[in-house]
Amino acid sequence: MIFTTTTEKQASFPLRLFFRTAATLLCALVMLLSSALQPTQAHGQARKLIAVASTTIIQDIARNVAGDKLTVTALVPTNGDVHEFQPSPADAKKIADADLVLVNGVGLEQFMDRLIADSGTKAAVITVTAGLPIQPFLSIEARASSGATDTHPPVIGISGSYTCGAPQPGEVIGECDPHMWQNVANVIGYTLNIRDAFSAADPGNAAVYNANAGQYIAQLEALDADIFAAVATIPAENRVLVTNHDAMGYFAARYGFQIVGVVLPGGTTGQEPDPKQIIDLVSVIKAQHVRAIFLENVTSDKLATQLSSESGASVVQALYTDSLGAPDSPGGTYLGMMRANLKTLQDALK
Repeated sequence: MIFTTTTEKQASFPLRLFFRTAATLLCALVMLLSSALQPTQAHGQARKLIAVASTTIIQDIARNVAGDKLTVTALVPTNGDVHEFQPSPADAKKIADADLVLVNGVGLEQFMDRLIADSGTKAAVITVTAGLPIQPFLSIEARASSGATDTHPPVIGISGSYTCGAPQPGEVIGECDPHMWQNVANVIGYTLNIRDAFSAADPGNAAVYNANAGQYIAQLEALDADIFAAVATIPAENRVLVTNHDAMGYFAARYGFQIVGVVLPGGTTGQEPDPKQIIDLVSVIKAQHVRAIFLENVTSDKLATQLSSESGASVVQALYTDSLGAPDSPGGTYLGMMRANLKTLQDALK
């Protein structure tokens, strides 16, 4: 039997205490490091960059590029009218908290400059139309008086380097047509500009944004080809449009339609025609044998119904123009809205 003397026990106690203390300190250090790392990881996962788009159309395009790497929201809501939009304090906070703000430009977002200034945001403002050719609005009077059949309005400038003419009396947004997304080829340009902006803001995910953009562009190219093929089934003499406001110019120029009139003047839904303009438009509709007046998902049918009763043209609802529809509607995405518009045109004009 081995006996331990009191002296030996006393001598071993500091050693046991040392190891116990060291083990406790080591556990505490591990826990401290773990707790220090976990918030960083959680923060890194939760704190995705935030991009705020002016419209749901730009939001949808951006989401296709972003995938799950960025959060993309919109200011103007689903079925909302960008021409009539009045931002709220909540919208100013959205802009203040954003890392990037995506705008169409070319005079579309009349509210945006002041909203950005008032918000105090440090976000990078990206004009998604940069580098794309702009075309002008063609007035009802110009179309009617010239009898023009040219479906390709002239290119008058490049977004970002051309200053659009000031609004004329009774107009709001000037001579340049901002509805550039109605030409699918332009949306390929939007996609590339958004890809580059996301990659610059978040270089660690640049390869993801590039791959996502490539996949989306392939879908856009297929859509563009499908529109051309479908339009070819519509008799050429029927490719004559009257729309509620002048939002389809880029579509007409790209795909071979003639827009002979619009119900609301000035390129925006915020204008009202005078009686003479209504009379002139009725005359144009009759002279051009226009079969339908196309409304949009963001506008009232009051004036179009009046024109229909006076001209004999039917009223067709509704084209998606400045906004996407509800998520479960045919126009819930950009690709969906363009295909829905195509079907609407085919059904009315074939």
